[in-house]
Amino acid sequence: GDAIRYWELTADISQNPVSWMDYLGSRTFFIQWLNYIPSKVFGLGFMFGNILYAFVSFLGIREIYLVAVKYCPETSSKWIQIGWLGLFFLPNLHFWSAGVGKEALLVLGMGWAVKGMGDLPRHWIFLALGVLLSFWVRPIAGVVLGGVAWVYLLFQPGISLPAKSAVSILAVAVGILALNRVFVSMHLEEYSLEAVLQFISGQQEFLRGFGAGSEVNMEEYGWGQKLWAFFFRPFWHEVRDFWDLAAVVENTLAFVLLIGLVLGQVYAWFKKRRVPVPGVFYSGLAVMVLMGVVYALTLNNLGIMVRMKSTYMVFFYLIGGYGWVSFYHIRANSVK
Repeated sequence: GDAIRYWELTADISQNPVSWMDYLGSRTFFIQWLNYIPSKVFGLGFMFGNILYAFVSFLGIREIYLVAVKYCPETSSKWIQIGWLGLFFLPNLHFWSAGVGKEALLVLGMGWAVKGMGDLPRHWIFLALGVLLSFWVRPIAGVVLGGVAWVYLLFQPGISLPAKSAVSILAVAVGILALNRVFVSMHLEEYSLEAVLQFISGQQEFLRGFGAGSEVNMEEYGWGQKLWAFFFRPFWHEVRDFWDLAAVVENTLAFVLLIGLVLGQVYAWFKKRRVPVPGVFYSGLAVMVLMGVVYALTLNNLGIMVRMKSTYMVFFYLIGGYGWVSFYHIRANSVK
């Protein structure tokens, strides 16, 4: 339903648009502005839109893959290599980004950001474009990605202190403006914790109005339960149909990879070794966790949670895979 309305430019007409530039804005307005030329001017059908957006998300996934493949764990077992690279083919990422929607553009934004962070300062323009695209599609996503990218840049040894200082001044100034834009989009009457809590309560009440079968009582959960629900539910006892089953299988694998992430790090520390995870993946993991906190506060529907986390989970999977491979190698070397 959302995809059709995005393509037909009817998802949000509160700006009373008449011409192409009347659609310009962030979030849904931005998607409709992008779709205006192919949909309204050229009259291309909805199927073309799905193919177009699938190609856009493919470009983003490709950029993440091209960085990740450089760090593919060296191992004598081809099955471990196939399994590690197979993490890019888990269905949730592709299901939500293969059609007209925000996820395809967010994946492209993450791909550009990963390309930029993977080769700073040479590809800084891609990092900037990735943050900017993410912001226009979903402002809070752009703010989080931009903040993580700024911290990542500060830890890069190949960038001079004056350059880091200049970027930091710019990042703080732009960040303040971006946060103000986020608060405006939340329609807060004042900038206070109470106002934010009221927004969160209102958002959950709005979603509750749909009467979805996968609604959960997030307001009654503690932080551990909130994050568990967002990252790992639905689980086996909550399967109702094929789509639930598909989500449950991937969530189960995510839990196994979580064990690998923890086990690999702990075992490496015990054996005084290190898990060779590239910093750009830790940045992706940081974005995933921070967005998870945002969504755990504002969502109460497992179906929407599965969709919202689809853009970021690949980084968690990759680091979890590194954990298992490192555990395997350290253990094998210890036996020898």
